[in-house]
Amino acid sequence: MALRAQDSDYLHNFRFLAAATNTAGVNRLTVDGRAQAGFNSVTTPEATVEVAEYKEGQDIYTQKYPGNPTVNDITLSRGVARSDSAFWSWVRQVIEGTGAYRATLTISHLHRVEALTRAFPAEGIENVTRIPEDAEGMVYHLFQAFPTRHKVAADLDATSSDVSLMELDVAFESFEVEYLAA
Repeated sequence: MALRAQDSDYLHNFRFLAAATNTAGVNRLTVDGRAQAGFNSVTTPEATVEVAEYKEGQDIYTQKYPGNPTVNDITLSRGVARSDSAFWSWVRQVIEGTGAYRATLTISHLHRVEALTRAFPAEGIENVTRIPEDAEGMVYHLFQAFPTRHKVAADLDATSSDVSLMELDVAFESFEVEYLAA
């Protein structure tokens, strides 16, 4: 396999894969079980625990206890691709209330092989990390997820040479983080 130069290959920036599988086993963001495109930007899930204060009787100070947990929404961004309507189809199901629109969203953060990150990879040098190129470093599992906003493309600007990015905001109820060993 020929190595691509990192500084001239925009595909190196798309290192996150997402799969949204509903209860019927339908994966909303892939075709034939394969990701349609990588994501160049994914906000990570964040959990917050409110502080509940309680003062009892003659106590001078209030006591603090953990309150209700909350999670933030995330945003996924990727380049606009021809004939790619996976995001919009999912949002339409939420808007129209047709079918099972909630899903378990799995986001995989892929490793990069050492040879791809060096400016001039030397031939015959062994990758000491021994991490395969497509190995997942971390996986986020977001449960009961559904889209709340979809921007179909970047704002239209004929003078811009940037790649047009679509965005999807996703709300969810809880999440787990899977740390994978190298």
